[in-house]
Amino acid sequence: MGSQAFELKPSQNHSVESLEVQLSSKEAEYENFIASLSILNTQVANEEEKLNLLRSKGNELTTARNQALVNMNKQYEALVDNPEQDIVEVQNAYRKAILAQKNNKDGIKNSVALLADLKVKLARANVERFTLANAREVLLEEIIIARVKRLRDEFETKSELKTTQMVACDTQETLKQCIVRSNLLAKQKASKEFVNNLFAKATESSLINAHKSNSAAQVRLIKHKVLSSEFSGQGNYSTTISVELEGSLPNFEACKLLDLSSRYCSYKKTPASEESVNIDANNEFLSNDESVLYELTVRSDQYDDEVFIDGVSYGSTRLSVMLSAGNHDVVITKAGYLDHKEQIRLNKNSTIKAELIKASINFANGEVIQDILPGDELGPELIGIPAGKFQMGDMKGAGLRNEKPARSAQILNSFAIGQSQITVGDFKQFVKATNYVTEAETDNGCAAFVQGQPQYNSVLNWRNPGFKQGDDHPVVCVSDEDSNAYLSWLSQKTHRNYRLPNEIEWEYVARAGSIANYWWGNDIGNGKANCAYCGSKWSNLSTSPIKSFRANKLGLYDTVGNVWELTNSHKVVARGGAWNFTPRLARTSVRLELSPGFRSNYLGFRALREN
Repeated sequence: MGSQAFELKPSQNHSVESLEVQLSSKEAEYENFIASLSILNTQVANEEEKLNLLRSKGNELTTARNQALVNMNKQYEALVDNPEQDIVEVQNAYRKAILAQKNNKDGIKNSVALLADLKVKLARANVERFTLANAREVLLEEIIIARVKRLRDEFETKSELKTTQMVACDTQETLKQCIVRSNLLAKQKASKEFVNNLFAKATESSLINAHKSNSAAQVRLIKHKVLSSEFSGQGNYSTTISVELEGSLPNFEACKLLDLSSRYCSYKKTPASEESVNIDANNEFLSNDESVLYELTVRSDQYDDEVFIDGVSYGSTRLSVMLSAGNHDVVITKAGYLDHKEQIRLNKNSTIKAELIKASINFANGEVIQDILPGDELGPELIGIPAGKFQMGDMKGAGLRNEKPARSAQILNSFAIGQSQITVGDFKQFVKATNYVTEAETDNGCAAFVQGQPQYNSVLNWRNPGFKQGDDHPVVCVSDEDSNAYLSWLSQKTHRNYRLPNEIEWEYVARAGSIANYWWGNDIGNGKANCAYCGSKWSNLSTSPIKSFRANKLGLYDTVGNVWELTNSHKVVARGGAWNFTPRLARTSVRLELSPGFRSNYLGFRALREN
């Protein structure tokens, strides 16, 4: 799988027509990619099914081999009484059973290797799919901006008109007054004709004429000249004038006429200067030998609990489950009790015995919490979040496949979560106290978008993300490992349990009770968040300081845009959109799947503190 680099820079002077041609090409590329991705998903599913069948068959072959061995041993015992007895048949049967079992094990080994390779390709393809989706959304945004510019260009033109006006002079007015009135009416007549021509000749004439009656389109009279004038014998005055006029669409008028969000009329067209970068973006995929299985037994001292292994619910204890060799995350939960969390590395049959501790406190809704760090320094500002139910996933039909289906979800225990994303200042405290060095600083830097693709640059890291930042900006260029290292340090210093929010917790607080695309509604609006084409002074340029935009109903800032936020998922998944991603990809239900260790200058995180 592969796609060509997307070279469009925001707000260059591309015509609507050329952008639509690019969009058509990008749509075709996206559809072809989705078809290829579907094939890859099918290959993964087929290989998983094949592996399961091989493992099931392996159990049968083991039984068959053992039975063949029993039969052969019986025949050997019978030779004592009858040395002439023929045992070739049972010997051949045993050899055949051994060969069948060997072939099956080889098949399992080959299937595991192929499945690992397919999953690597799938992980990379999912990132590439998001890159293509963002490129497509960029074109859609640029087409709208180009439409606004085209309409402004069509209106903000100069023209010279010649018009004739005849008036009947009133007996109560002087000749001078009659002349002035005639000239004024002539200028008004020319202006009206000029505006009507602008509306009639505009490319999107039908659309803007529907809003013409409420239009504030302006006409500026540059100069006029009387070409001829005369009185008739009946007291009428006729004047012919030449008028030079210039059209104008003030403020957000172009957006009103085109029925667009006002943000498209306030978009700043000066992108940050780009630096060329050299990249070596290798994603490492680590896997265990899934052909080796061990039994894990889980017990707790409570009934009606629930066990999650690698994010999957296995029901209540006591339970025993066969798992592949390697690392597994086990969480035992029960309402009113603290979660028991344990990571176990299976290299033999093992048992987990958990004693659940009753929760002593519950965070109040909206309670402001801030732990004290050594040296009387303050930890991140947190907001108390109550337990509750909500609808999760795409509910408006505009989502990608991994946002569906929408479903009910429940938060069983209250928790506290960062008002804002972890800042540069927060992370600086951690680095100063521990001398921690991030993955970007030790291994090939940090990714940035170059020609529409995330590419690594060895000079980029959390101190230098490629744009200006202060201590009040969200920290970026940190990986999932870096964020967990910070949160582990925070837990150690405060004697509290800090971690990344999981996807259910993240979407619960980001929605803040809403089922719309964003917590305030279905339209991104203008200047409400820091995302590409969202109308803020940071859009397409850089991160913004935390608390630059209004908090949601739970008191949380930047749950839409600024930086993607890492979550505590069985995969590496980020949520929320970013300063250089389009509004459609900042919807609350959007899920950005990443490779382990990925870091970029548009990826950060938010802290969660458990009870």
